[in-house]
Amino acid sequence: MTKSTVSDRDHTWENNLPDIFAASDADQCATLVSYELRTPLTSIRGALSLLLSGKLGTLTKQSQRLLEIAIKNTDRLMRLTRAIENDEELSLSILTATNLALYRLENDLRLAIEHKELELYYQPIVCLETNKIIGFEALTRWRHPQRGFISPTEFIPIAEKTRLINPLGIWAIESACRQLKSWQQQFPNYRPLTMSVNLSSIQLSQPDLVAQVQRILHETGVASSSLRLEITESTIMENPTRAIATLKQLKSLGLKLYLDDFGTGYSSLSCLHELPIDVLKIDRSFVTQKKWDLIWTIMMLAYSQKLEAIAEGVETAEQLAQLKLLGCQKAQGYFFSQPVNAEAAEALLGGNSIHELTVHL
Repeated sequence: MTKSTVSDRDHTWENNLPDIFAASDADQCATLVSYELRTPLTSIRGALSLLLSGKLGTLTKQSQRLLEIAIKNTDRLMRLTRAIENDEELSLSILTATNLALYRLENDLRLAIEHKELELYYQPIVCLETNKIIGFEALTRWRHPQRGFISPTEFIPIAEKTRLINPLGIWAIESACRQLKSWQQQFPNYRPLTMSVNLSSIQLSQPDLVAQVQRILHETGVASSSLRLEITESTIMENPTRAIATLKQLKSLGLKLYLDDFGTGYSSLSCLHELPIDVLKIDRSFVTQKKWDLIWTIMMLAYSQKLEAIAEGVETAEQLAQLKLLGCQKAQGYFFSQPVNAEAAEALLGGNSIHELTVHL
C-alpha cells in the first residue's frame, strides 16, 4: 500500500499552491476553519447541556461544576470561531498557504476514502523463463476532482500521518482480491494469477489485520496462495518482535510474503532467517545503476535462504538481458508495462507475453 511507482514528472502539492490558494482565499480559509471547529463544538455543547439538565440522571455537585466549566470552555471556542469568521488577518495567521493546502488535501483524502473514489492500478510481474505474466502488484492511485492524479508519494504519507492508511489499506486488499478473482475466472487456462499488495508499518501494527485479511479471502473467494503482501525492511525493523509475530500469523493463512526494496532500508540481515518471507524484491535503484554484482549477491542470498527473487525497475532491453544472464527468474518494470488501470491490465493479459507487453508501451 505504501509503495508507489512514479516518475520524475510527478508533482508535489507544494508546486500546486498558486492554483489552490490565492489572496482571495482568505474568506474560504476562515470558513473552513470555523466550520471544522463549529460542527463538533455544537454537538459537544448540546450533549453537555443535556447532561447538566438532569434529564439523564442526577449528578453530584462536583460533576455539575465540571460540566459548567466544560460548557464555558466550549462557549469560548465558539466565540473563537466567530472571531475567525470576522477577522481575515486572524484566519491567515492561523493557517499559512502551505498549511491550508495540506489541510484541504487531508480533508479531500478522507472523503475520497469514505466515498471509495480511489482506484487501483496494476503492474505486471513477468516470469523471465516463459515470458508470461504471472501476477500483478496493486498500486493505489488518486484522481482528485480538481487537481487530477496526485502522486502516491504525496498522499500516502498523509494517509499514514492521519491513520487513514488503515481503511485505505483494507480497501486496497479487498479491491485487489476481487479483481484477481475476476481475472482468474476469465483466464482459467494457465497458472493462476497472483496479486501483491503493500502493507505499511501502521497497518502491520493493527490488532485486527489478520482477521481482516482472513475475512477478505473468505468473502472474495480468492485462494490464500494467490495473495501476496509486501512489506519493507524499515517496516519490520521499527518493531521486529511484533512485526515478525504478525507476519507469522499472516503466513499461517497460506498467503506469501514479499520483502520489498531489499537492501535500501534498515539492515535486516541479522534477522532475515527469522522472517517468514518467501520473496526478496530487488530494489529498482540497483537495476537503474547497473549494480549487477550486488544484484547477483542478493539473488544468491535469497536462494541460500530458499527464497525467490524479483527484480524491480526493469526499463530497458539491456537491463533485461543482463538480469537473465544472472539467472533472475522474475521481474517487473516499465519495460514490460507501467502501472495501468484494470481495463488496460486485462488487455495485457490477453497477449500475456513480453513482446506483446512492450508493444503496449
